Parts: sequence; structure tokens; C-alpha cells
Amino acid sequence: MKKYSFIILLFVAFWGCDKDDFERLSDNTQAQIFTPSIFQINENSIGRPIAININNFSSISDASQGVVSRSWAIEEGARYLKSTFERKDSLNLAAFIDPNLGLGNSAEIVHVLFQKEGETLVTLKNKFNKEVSLYGNTAVQGNDGLWQLTTELTYDVYADLNTEASISNEDDTQVLATLSASQNPSSDDTSGFATITIEAGSSLTFTDLTTIGRPDERLWEFEGGTPSTSTEEKQAVTFNRLGDYLVMLTTFRDKVGSALNPAEQTKTIPAIITVIPSTKPYVITGNASAEDDSDDDAGTNIITLSVNGEIDAVSGVEGNFTVNVQNIGFNQNFTVTSARKSNDDATTVELTLDQPILNSDTVTLSYNGTGITSIDSRTLETFTDVPVDPVNKNLLTNASNPSMENSVDNDRNVNTQGYNLFVGGGGNNLDNARNVDGSLQINRTTERASDGVASLKFDAVMPLMAPALSISNRIISNSNIIAGEYKLTFDVFVEESTGTFTVLNVIQGGEPRGQSIMLDPPVIGEWFTIERNFTLAAELQQWIVFNFRNQDNAGITGRQVFYIDNLQVIALETR
Repeated sequence: MKKYSFIILLFVAFWGCDKDDFERLSDNTQAQIFTPSIFQINENSIGRPIAININNFSSISDASQGVVSRSWAIEEGARYLKSTFERKDSLNLAAFIDPNLGLGNSAEIVHVLFQKEGETLVTLKNKFNKEVSLYGNTAVQGNDGLWQLTTELTYDVYADLNTEASISNEDDTQVLATLSASQNPSSDDTSGFATITIEAGSSLTFTDLTTIGRPDERLWEFEGGTPSTSTEEKQAVTFNRLGDYLVMLTTFRDKVGSALNPAEQTKTIPAIITVIPSTKPYVITGNASAEDDSDDDAGTNIITLSVNGEIDAVSGVEGNFTVNVQNIGFNQNFTVTSARKSNDDATTVELTLDQPILNSDTVTLSYNGTGITSIDSRTLETFTDVPVDPVNKNLLTNASNPSMENSVDNDRNVNTQGYNLFVGGGGNNLDNARNVDGSLQINRTTERASDGVASLKFDAVMPLMAPALSISNRIISNSNIIAGEYKLTFDVFVEESTGTFTVLNVIQGGEPRGQSIMLDPPVIGEWFTIERNFTLAAELQQWIVFNFRNQDNAGITGRQVFYIDNLQVIALETR
């Protein structure tokens, strides 16, 4: 039997349309030619939910031809509107709910108001004298001999954004204040706000708890805090300057389809953060660091040190610093010619030296003075022989895939661009490098990474089925590393059940060529860095190889799991 497509649905949903649009929409005699559709209905789209904001409406016109009867059905949480509203009424559509209609309607045009969040159906049932179809849906003949076509439109109703948040202590173990959905605090009236008192240099943890309205993004504004803004869901913030501060959170939702416009809501967290002078000593935090001075000469003249509170003044302290520099046959104290508060970070002191330090030097920093003070009137305590971390520039470019970020779909390449797996013994048979479950014993993974998102994972039961497995990076030459003195570094993560495993590292063209390296972590369950020095007599044109051999790991049995990441080749600045 021949089928006819008689139904045309003119589907319209408005928010803030022109007044003429509303007038035309209210005129049923014109509805069949009203065309500013916000949702293109076709065979592919009719099954997809239509996003719309709560308390908004959608108008649907059934412009079917040859209809014997029609019936609309909506679900609880939706209501039919009278057709007499105008644009000025759009903020109070509830006043135009038709009290005479429940969930059913037989009109040609319906205006449906959505008052409940979540997915809901609008169903149209038409009866025809002939078999019809619409967008892949075919009418079914009933006992009355008529053909009934059922068309369902799914609406996904979004609630209005309603920002929620919490403030916790520094380690996020105790909630100190909350912002609930029922609150809408104003920064103009803080009389009911909680007070959170912390010492200068202390931190608080801020968490965005918003789910109502399904936000996509957020913006924190931390008055008096570091950082001053953030887009993270959870953010630790340090407050260094004395005073009373407020925090605001804005949540955002992007436009979805044509009926759900972008939205945002800003709320003030109902808590005053009061920062008082610290009772903690004013001290250096961590190691000092050499900083890249961005010139082409070897070494750098700049050292920075961080302290646990915002700096108020750095005055006349150059002579209070001792910078000791040691190398083979070299041991000198360098002079600090300038000391100042960093322009980029108010908790950092920047020192300039009279001559450059090199990354092959062992450098320590000492201080014995009283001229560095915090904004809460503390004086920096003296310190002795704090290590200065060197400037290390990785010469391996992305073209050499040093952090395994670029993947390929090939087990021979351990699914990593530029890498190759060699299986010792048995004719380089890849099956001898698989576990019982078929997984590769060495493979690219995104389970852990020290740089980027990927690393190489060794996961095998020792002793290996093959006498040795070798992983080589065969695109190291893409980085154009010339003759000179270098060090290779790479990061390792060892799982708790793994023994002290030994890897033979080979740098083809390097001297020494090979070096056995024990993967002995200072702390189990944390990334650590291994380094070795080597010399190139000519440009590095060959491979960097990691060999995993039974002979190097006698006595190691059972499952061994560790990760390797972040290969770096660093030019050594020698004296």
C-alpha cells in the first residue's frame, strides 16, 4: 500500500520574541504559515531531547492534512497556556495557564508551559483515513479502521541556575561555611554572614557545589586572595594581606540548541574572611630556584626564593645573602648585587648575582639579616645552605614524543608514536611480551603521568617469558641535539608491590653508552626523577633504549608494575 506523509509540524519555542511574533502566534488562522522554528525537526532530530528553560513555553502547530481527529497529551509538570498572552506577559506566564485543560488538548496549536525540571514528553496522536508516516514513524490501523500516527517530542527542561558552594579549612577536612540553594546573600548586607578568622599566609579551600541548572563553567572571585580568580571546581586560596574579604562565585551555562539561552548567576558566599597577623615564623618555603634569564649565554644571574607570607619590604639586604657555588675544582661565593620583591609574586624575593651560575654547579643560599618583612609585620628568619635548583631546559621537542603523548594503534610500537618494542629470544615474537590476559607487558597508558596525560607502563610477572624486553625511542633525532655534554633525566613511579627493579639504559652514540639504573624510589607511590650524564661526540642520530632483562633482576619474582615518563635531555653548562 502506498504511504503518504501528510503531517507538517511547525514547532516554535520563544523567549523574548518580538511582540508581533506573539500576536501572530495567538492567531490560530495564521499558525500554519508561522515559520521561525527553533528546532529543525527531521528524521534524525525528532528523537533527540529539546533543551528548554523551566517556566518557558513551547508552541507546537499541527498543520496536518486529512486529519480525522487529533489529541495532545502532556505530563505532570507541564500546563497548557491560553493563546491570549503577549510579550509583556512573558515573565508571568503562569497567569495564562488554561484552568479548563488538564493533560489533554485537541487544538491545532498548543502552547505548553514547562514548570518541572527534567525530561518530559509532549505527545500528538492523529487519526487518518489512509496510512501515513512521519520521519520514519508509520501509522498503525486500529479497530475503527482509522490509521493512528503517534508523534512524541521529548523536552529536556533545565532549572534556573542556583549557585551553591562551601568553604573548608586548608586540608578540606572541615566545612566552615556554606552557600545553599535557598540563600541569595547580598554583599550590601553582611550582618548575617559567618566570620572565618585565619592568620596571614593561611589557606582556605573553596568548592563549587552547584548542580541545579546544570552549569558548564564557573568563575571564582577571591577578594584579597591568591589566586584572585579561578575557574576550578575546587580551589585552595591563600590570604596574605590583613583585612576583611568576601568571595563571589558565578556559575555559567552555555546556550543549548535554540530554545535554551546562555545563563549565569552570581552569588556572594555568606562568610567574611578576616585575616589577622600570623603567629607562625616568617620563613623560606622549599628550595630556592635559578631562573632562566632568557639570554643566549650559559647560565643565569637570577635566583628566586619564596616565603610564607606577602612581602612588605626588602631593604638593604644584598650583603646579608651568601651564594656558594661549587663545581669540580671550583668553590666560590658570588655577590648579590640586587634584592627586591618580585613584580609577579608578592611572596617571592628576586636576587641578581654579579656572575652567572651554571646548571652543573652545586649552589646553596644562606641569609642572615633583618631587612625582609611581611605585610603583617613579621621579619624573615635567617637560613643556611638552602639548595638552589638549577635551570634545566629540555632539548627534546614534541617531535621526539618524550612524554608519550602521541599515540598510534600498533602493539609493536607499544601504541606510542616513535617507540618500538623488541622481544629478545624467539625471533622477536610479540606473543612472548604478553601477559596471560593478552595485555602487553610494556604499553602506553593514561593511568598515570608525571607530564601530560600518558606514560609507559611496565606490568609483568618476573621472570619474563622472554630473556629481555627493549623499548627504544627511534625519533630522538627529530630534536637535533648536537655534540656536547648532556644529562638524560626521566621520571619513574613504582607501585607498592614492586621490588627494586634494575633497568639498563642505553644512549646509542653516547659515552658512556649504557648504564644500569636501579628504580629505587625515595618514597613509594610518588614520582621521582632519575638522571645520568653522557657525552655526544656528534649529533644524536640514534636511539634511547630501556632494557628490561631477567639477568639484571635475579631474585625479583611476582608481578612488577612501574611507569616511565617525561624524558629530558639537558645540555650541561660546564666550567
